This record gives sequence, C-alpha cells and structure tokens, in this order.
Amino acid sequence: MKRITFITGHYGSGKSEFAVNLAISEGANMIVDLDIINPYFRSRELARLLEEKNVSLVSSPLKDATGSDLPYIAKEAYQPFSAPDIRAIYDLGGDRAGARLMRQFKDLMNIAEVDLLLCVNVYRELTSSPEKITDIIRQIEESAGFRVTGLINNSNFLRDTTYDDLLYGETVLKEVEKRTRLAIVYTGVYEDLAKKCGPLAGQVIPLKLYLRKKWL
Repeated sequence: MKRITFITGHYGSGKSEFAVNLAISEGANMIVDLDIINPYFRSRELARLLEEKNVSLVSSPLKDATGSDLPYIAKEAYQPFSAPDIRAIYDLGGDRAGARLMRQFKDLMNIAEVDLLLCVNVYRELTSSPEKITDIIRQIEESAGFRVTGLINNSNFLRDTTYDDLLYGETVLKEVEKRTRLAIVYTGVYEDLAKKCGPLAGQVIPLKLYLRKKWL
C-alpha cells in the first residue's frame, strides 16, 4: 500500500467496505471519508470501531452528521499531504461527481506516494464487462484529474461467494489489464472463504462485513 491511497468504485463495488478493511489490515493511521455525494454505505458509520483499531476517521466536521448528505469534509483531510509519517486511505466517490473531489488535493500531491485504485465487482451491471470497466476508468480519470494506478478485484455475492466467482472476476479484470496495463493490486475475499481459496491475483485482503448487517 502506498502512503496515500484513494479507493474509488461504482455503486455496489463494496469500495467502502474494502477501504475500511484495508485500513485495519495494513495499519493505516487515517481513513478519510470523501464519499459525500449520494452515499449508501459510509465508512463514517464505523467511527467507534476504527478508533478501537487505532485508525483516525476524518469525515464531516458537523456533529451528529452520520446520516447526512451534506458535502462537508473536515480540514484534517489535508493533513497527510504535509505529514509524511501518516499513512492514509481516502474513500472516494465512485462516479464523476464523487471522483471530482480528488482534484482539491492535486497541487499537494507527491505523485510517487499516491495510488488511485478502482474497486470492481463484476457482478454489478455497470462493471460487468471489460468494456464497461474501461469506460468507468476513463470517466474517473477525467473527473479526478489523476490516472487510475491499479485494480481491486472485489467480485462477490457477499456470503454466497465462491472461489470460482473470484476467479471469474479475475478473468474479466485480466482482460482490462491487457487494455489498460493496470494490474490487480488486491483481491478482496470474505473472511470465511479466504481460508478455502487457491491462488488469486494481487494481495489477498480477508474481508469482515463491517458495514453490512447480518441480514443483508
């Protein structure tokens, strides 16, 4: 994981769930919730858990704003760009409007320290083929003003996911890699399945479903 990692992904990709798990498993110091435009699952819902894991959560500066869609982000979101000892993950919106928020940091970035990773679930309609995923990459890059640097295979049916499902997602993303030269950096695997899987591309991140309740 680079010192500063932005994670984007279209609706249903599981990017917020992945961002939280990556922050915890990789020992990030901070997670910044930039998913402020029409969010559904929000990393800001896990403030207490993240505090227990020694991960600082930066989101809205407004008190009691967990359920709001107001586009406010605390000034601490800028801190990692001037503090080289902070490892931060930014949970970025997954469409044009959401990705545009990355532009506010552009002049502060040391590009060598920053990744922009696209989280993909190939079992969602808008990212179900190499053509659609490549188009999403183009949209995100145009809006963010930054090139996507890698892919996350987060293809899943939640607790019903099988190893073959993950391999199919990998096959689709390998075709995207041929077209874009973007490699699979991580594969997200539900924790109970992770122990039963064979080889997978990238670094495997076992996922706890923190944001989804057991009945979902």
